[in-house]
Amino acid sequence: MLTLTLAGCAGLPQIPSLAIPTAAVLATAIPNGATKAPAPAASAATVTEAAPTPTAAPAMIVLPEIDPEKTVTLFLEGKKANADFALTSKLFSASYTAQVKDDAGLVNIFGKDAVINEYRVGFPALSADSMTASLEATVYLPQPSNVRFSLVLENKEWRIDSISILTKTGEYPTAPEGVVLSFLTSYQEAPDRMSSFLSTARRAQQPPGGATAMLQISGSLEGMVIQSAAVNPDPPTASIVVVIRAGGKDYPRKFVLTRDSTVWGIESIESIGS
Repeated sequence: MLTLTLAGCAGLPQIPSLAIPTAAVLATAIPNGATKAPAPAASAATVTEAAPTPTAAPAMIVLPEIDPEKTVTLFLEGKKANADFALTSKLFSASYTAQVKDDAGLVNIFGKDAVINEYRVGFPALSADSMTASLEATVYLPQPSNVRFSLVLENKEWRIDSISILTKTGEYPTAPEGVVLSFLTSYQEAPDRMSSFLSTARRAQQPPGGATAMLQISGSLEGMVIQSAAVNPDPPTASIVVVIRAGGKDYPRKFVLTRDSTVWGIESIESIGS
């Protein structure tokens, strides 16, 4: 028990049993010097509300500022302007930069006589986790070549991770019949090259399964016979009817081709006679 004696007020009675106040009920000062009455102590039934705990923000994928098509376009524009490796390699992944090494490495990819003129960049195909992408471009070197670019998301930017020439300069057939035969030969020997023989518009909008699925055949290719060919000069279109032998079965197909600038490309493949 603590007894307080008020100085200068001897006539007043003493205050018995004055408990020392706790921190929760100490009076607080206010600006004019007066004292605010202490707040009553919380009863046992009162629940003190705890400060809310910040909720961690869900992990978000940070989208790159430019898309894969723009990265490839910047690279091709740089090559058209004769930019050196030190500049163009800024669009490469770290591993691809180390692989290509220098301007001589780029020459090995495109060929020593390659001069990039015009080009058309297709739409990219993204992986399930959106961390890699691939797209194809028609690049005139100066003859049209189909080039595949593989890209990877690195440091929040799309970087070129590989460049593959699917059809090299001078290999592309000039006649629509040759385009169809090369397309079918690639089915057996190099399926990755089949899209090289599609028109630019069709290459950008391939069905699930890619160019291979456009044939709608099964089994190994055993042979092919061109039954008819018709070419219309204006507008430049061609219709080629082929009987494809695969897996012991005949598949009659009609190939419709259009002309992209200076080359023929397959626009559609139709089943006939079934």
